This record gives sequence, C-alpha cells and structure tokens, in this order.
Amino acid sequence: MRQLVYLAFAVMLLGAVPHGVDSPAHAAEEPVAEDQGLFLIITDIHFHPFADPSLVKALASAPVEQWQFILSGSSQTGFAQYGTNTNYPLLQSVLSAAQQVADSRGAPYDFVLKPGDYLSHRFNSDFERYVGGGEQALQDFVIKTMQFVNAMLEQTLQVPVYGALGNTDAICGNYMIAPDSAMLPAVGATWGVLADQPTAFESFSIGGSYALPHPVVPDHTLIVLNNIFWSTRYVDRCGKHDVDPGMALMAWLEWQLYRARLSDRNVSLVMHIPPGIDAHHTSRRGACQGNVIPFWHEVYTERFLALAKSYRDILRDSYAGHMHMDDFRVLADDEGEAFLLTHVTPAVSPIYRNNPAFATVRYDRTTGDLLDYATYYLTNLAGAGEGEEAKWALEYDFGAAYDFDAYDPASLQSLAEQIQSDESVRAKYRAFYAVETSAESSITDQNWRLYACAQTSLTVESFEACACDGGQPQ
Repeated sequence: MRQLVYLAFAVMLLGAVPHGVDSPAHAAEEPVAEDQGLFLIITDIHFHPFADPSLVKALASAPVEQWQFILSGSSQTGFAQYGTNTNYPLLQSVLSAAQQVADSRGAPYDFVLKPGDYLSHRFNSDFERYVGGGEQALQDFVIKTMQFVNAMLEQTLQVPVYGALGNTDAICGNYMIAPDSAMLPAVGATWGVLADQPTAFESFSIGGSYALPHPVVPDHTLIVLNNIFWSTRYVDRCGKHDVDPGMALMAWLEWQLYRARLSDRNVSLVMHIPPGIDAHHTSRRGACQGNVIPFWHEVYTERFLALAKSYRDILRDSYAGHMHMDDFRVLADDEGEAFLLTHVTPAVSPIYRNNPAFATVRYDRTTGDLLDYATYYLTNLAGAGEGEEAKWALEYDFGAAYDFDAYDPASLQSLAEQIQSDESVRAKYRAFYAVETSAESSITDQNWRLYACAQTSLTVESFEACACDGGQPQ
C-alpha cells in the first residue's frame, strides 16, 4: 500500500509548479556549516479536501493514490484566505517553498517535525454536507485525508517525517480522538518512520504516541506524544470511558524517559498542544479571578513539570503547534534556571488570520544542540488568492532579530524578560507572533502582559502571580 502511494505521488510531484522564496524581510540566516544540520517544522496544515465541493465525491470514492490527480484538475487555483483552512494550491505551495529554502541554503533537511492537525476544522460536518454515507464512509475519508497529507510531505521533502496527532485528527470529532481508534493503525501503516518499527507502530496504534531514535544525532531519542488526552477540551466520546488515557500517556512518557536515562540517551519531545496557559482565550475572559484558561488539565501540567524537572539532565528541547501563532514556552527549575524550551511554530492554515508559515532549525549534528531557527511566511496571501504568484520570504532569523548567539532555554528566558521590560523587543515579538499579518494582532497595549507571562509561568497559580495584581490583570 505504502509503495503504491509513494509511486503515485512521485509521478504527480514532477509536475508541481514551484513558487519563489524571496530575499529576507528581516536579517538573513547564518550558513549551515559542515558539522551542522537543518530540519523543518511544519504544523497545523488543516488540509481542507472540501475546498472544491465539485471534487469531494470523486475523492471519497477514489483510492488515496489518485487524490493528487483529482485535486490537480480543480478549477480552484487561488489560495485559501484568512478565516479558512488550507486548500490544495496552498499545500502545494508551502511544500515547494520549504524545499526551495533547503536548496537555497545548500543543506537538505535531515528530517521534518509535524506537530499535528492534519485535518480541517469542521471536518465531520463538511463530510456529512458534501458526501454523507454514514460512519464507515466518514472513517474511510478521515484515514485517506491523513494518508494524503503525510504522503505529500514525505514525497515532496524526501526525508523522514515525524508526525504528532492534533485535536482535529480524529474520526469521532474535534478533541475526541479515541484510544485504539481504527484510524491509528491505518494511518501509521503508511507513515515511513513507523515502517519496520514494530514497537513504535504498536504504541502508535493504541494511543497515537511513539518513541524512535533520532535519525542523525547519536544516543538521542524523539518521543512523539498524542497529548490531546491532556487537553481541558478532550472528551473520550468514542473510546473506553472506564480508563483515563491522559494518565496512561503520562505513565508511558515516564517509562520512556526512565529507559532513555538508563541507556544514556538524550530526549526531544514533539507534541501538538504546548504546556501552560492559553493566553489568547484567557485575555478574552479578562484573566485573573478564576478566569485563567490552561491548555491542559492542571493534574497533567503538574505531573509533566515534575517529570521534566526529574529528567532535566536528558531533556534537550520540545516542539508544539496548536496556537497557529509564533511563540515559545520555557521551563525552569525551582531555582529559576531555565532547562527546557518549547518551540511553538505558526500554522500553515490561515484560519485564525495568521499568514501561512513554517520554520527551519539549524542544529549541531553531533550533540543535537540547537543553534538558531528561522521563520518563513507567505507575504501575499490575498494576491495569491486571486492567482498571483506566491511570494514566500524569510520573516526573521532568531539570532539576528533578537541579537542572541545561541538558541537555548537560557536565551528564551532572557528574551521573555526583555519582552516584559523592553518596548522595542516587545514590538518585534508582537509582529512575529501573528506572522506579519495585515490583520490586527490579538496582542494589544492592554493585554500584552498576559502573553508575556504565559511564556514562563506555566501553572494557573504562577501565571496569576505574574499577570494579576489584586485580582485584576496588570
């Protein structure tokens, strides 16, 4: 099955139309040295197979190997716009732009991280509207869409893709992925990184999480978490209600960390939902006085933070999406020393009025140390929606934009302090957060502290201490 998908997509990709990557909007990235590598982070694609309603029934009845042929025949050539999910032209363009970045830097990607949300919002209701046919038909369409997006990534970029599941990636519905879902083994069977990895495949088939050796760095493990189970919005509507998948995942993570330490291995974490506070929705509720909204249930946050502190000697970095914006989180120990960063990559989908984007990370291929990252974005989404050639550009390079020599927890901790104390640094962060969108940023002069506090204060209690004064936002 997987070989047939690959062959079909390879043939179609030969005819893909490339789109240019312009010179940087801000300072350029440093070159990739001989002992360094580059990897790509692309997240929250939210592919919308219903974007051209005239093709949906054909997609539903066709094997996934034929999807690209069907989609390439669409009369819809403009890109999805603000407030919508990713259509096929935008998906083609972002993958082409990402490949051109690697080509231009003379350093092919070593691998790709995909922190979740393959499927579009309102997927189930759109399926019922355009196709119908019952539960089995929906299940088949969900699986084929997941397979299609991953095949596009693997075949365009030609490197291993380590995918995490997002809240939309479920048959049952948003935030309703079920343990032991039929989707998991069907999708996992077509993911290249799980091929010939029976232990990882079994783990993914049961709960959507897995652990694998880093493809380049010696003695390093990638742990990919389906942490939708930890979300405050998670509902196990279609699973086994007498178990707690969130606590089972926490126990599994602890076992993986324990095994890694015994084997003298370092660890990177990949997940969809970052730890800490949802600053955006908290700001809309006024914050403080019981209105703080965490991403995860507090019991999972507290346990995760305790685990992270216990295994800080082997935890190197972590990656998330979900927010659709460009942000970060920093974990610190009880003495206030930062030890783990979470890189939050902005989305491809422009549904929350961000410009489509992706990130590249430069790292040391021997130690695994992160050195720098860069964010690229689509500069003319509105014009591309009307048929203009897509113009992708470097938005910013972390080291050059913020004047840091390293990309590590200490640097991000320092940046978080500068965002709170230096208006010029805060202005940069606000612009980068929504990826230079023409729409007004959700960060304002009145609520910016909530976003700044969320970067380092990851529990409700610590966030309130940072952001609130006498029960009111500072």
